[in-house]
Amino acid sequence: MKLIVIHGPPAAGKHTIGQELAGATGYKFFHNHLTVDVVRSLFDDEDERRLNLLLRLRVDTIAEAAHHDLDTIFTMAYSDDQPSRQFVKDMTEAVSRYEGVIHYVRLDPPDATLFERIGNESRRRLGKPTEPSQLRHYITTRQTRVTIDPATLVLDTSKLTPEESVRRIIDEFGLL
Repeated sequence: MKLIVIHGPPAAGKHTIGQELAGATGYKFFHNHLTVDVVRSLFDDEDERRLNLLLRLRVDTIAEAAHHDLDTIFTMAYSDDQPSRQFVKDMTEAVSRYEGVIHYVRLDPPDATLFERIGNESRRRLGKPTEPSQLRHYITTRQTRVTIDPATLVLDTSKLTPEESVRRIIDEFGLL
């Protein structure tokens, strides 16, 4: 199994590039809002119980994909905090258990680009945050411009089209 983890701040283009990459490679597309929506049906965003369930759902789903050797793309808005580091550790163990590999892609456009994109209709359709104040709070309270792995591919999506980003990912990790 190959797991491509695309991470970055809100409005960096994770869903768009993940979807395009899935179309180009045939990989399964497991975007983070699939689990966010499930957990929101039970717990408000401020509820402490929310994060534990969210992370367990993600790790369990990725472990199941690894068990069945399903090449997968996963998106997340990684923050350099203890729960995120634990999630990456658990995810790595789950994929390694089935001899899979993980490749990391960090999308890193400038903040001005994030603010231009935050209100896009595509974000509204997916129930994602769309208000500039939400983005401002997120990027000022969380450290998101973090490289999880030394071999992380970093892409400035303000300078690349989604198609160009996908081509760079495919070429970097030999996905085809």
